[in-house]
Amino acid sequence: MKTDLTLWENSKRRIAATGFRAHLRVFKVEAPVTVFVRGTKCKVMVQYHELEQVELHAHLYNAFGLKFVTEQDDAGVYIVAKRRRFLGWISRAEFVLRVPHYANLAFNVTPGTVQLNDVAGVVNISPLTRPIPLSLPQIDSGS
Repeated sequence: MKTDLTLWENSKRRIAATGFRAHLRVFKVEAPVTVFVRGTKCKVMVQYHELEQVELHAHLYNAFGLKFVTEQDDAGVYIVAKRRRFLGWISRAEFVLRVPHYANLAFNVTPGTVQLNDVAGVVNISPLTRPIPLSLPQIDSGS
């Protein structure tokens, strides 16, 4: 007879096994193009290449808790990974974007990480919409 602990462990394994999804999307583009990324609890790594396309390699962890949408129109490429209300707190997304050197990039990550590799040029970063809490280490006064 299986114990409750064994059943719980098996359930967790099944959820973890079905929760990962990997996507590859390739968008043919021409200059000028803007790539818009909006995500919650996501990591975005940008790499530049010489091809006339935007490549998105998406890794979605516990994907059942995410709404993942990609679209393209004349203005650019849109990538959205939004957490669902109840199950989203355990989900996260990681994107690797390969873009042409002429692509404009716009990110709205709440919270998230953006990593730019091999940048040669000017990078403008907008001000934060809210301050980041500052936590300083406690200093022992010796008394």
